[in-house]
Amino acid sequence: MSVLSSKVVLVVGDQNTQIHNLEESLVAHGVSIEHMQCSEVTPEAVMEKNIDLVVLNHLHNDVTCVEVFKNLHILDMRSVLPVFALIKDVEREIQDVLALGAADYITEDESIESITHKMKTIFGQGLDYSGESVIDLTPDEVPVSKSGTKVYVIEDDPLLRNLLSIRFEKAEFDYRVNGTGVDVVAEVSKFKPAAVILDLMLPGKEGFELLEELKKSEQTKNVPVIVFSNRDGVNDRKIAEELGATGFYVKAMTDLSELVEKIEALS
Repeated sequence: MSVLSSKVVLVVGDQNTQIHNLEESLVAHGVSIEHMQCSEVTPEAVMEKNIDLVVLNHLHNDVTCVEVFKNLHILDMRSVLPVFALIKDVEREIQDVLALGAADYITEDESIESITHKMKTIFGQGLDYSGESVIDLTPDEVPVSKSGTKVYVIEDDPLLRNLLSIRFEKAEFDYRVNGTGVDVVAEVSKFKPAAVILDLMLPGKEGFELLEELKKSEQTKNVPVIVFSNRDGVNDRKIAEELGATGFYVKAMTDLSELVEKIEALS
């Protein structure tokens, strides 16, 4: 059974082809769909419908729709209501919606499969990719050729940090985790890892800023940096490559064994 089964998704804003196709896919996963216009979204209305996730059509950057983020932020503080914003694949708009508090963004040309995997990640199952590559955390042993390889992880998501820890321990990797991005250059310089795994959405510093710092430092410029993020825009990949990233992997579409193989190849 999909982790999305029985979830209630609120679609806010105008309909378009991408929204329509996404709704069809979600219904097939057992999701219930609710609709509102931006002006109708209030904390009371959202709580009354027991919404689990919001999809916001933010293509037109309407001021009223910006208010949706503010309204949702004052909901029950015991949990965070994730918002997926549909936007143009433009760096400025990506930064804007993430700064407003979106859990993730989606674009008009993004595959529906990619979007649903991102949503599964939010609910703790997104890394269990149902395509040809399936993440398997169950084996007691993972075939590795270079045990003791050092890996430095920059990731603020507790769930993903745990999954990476499990995988690296099985691979007999020596790893360190930084959840904030603070003191990265100094710590990487001291730890001397074979590779750095870098998320792009972090509290405090932006991932690309950290990548630039690592590549400008004489102590860390030669350490391979692998971007591991739910951001999957063409511009994101271009910037990562220009700044010197060695690889770019999308969390919701990646088997963690691929990371192990990539890291081994670099060590």
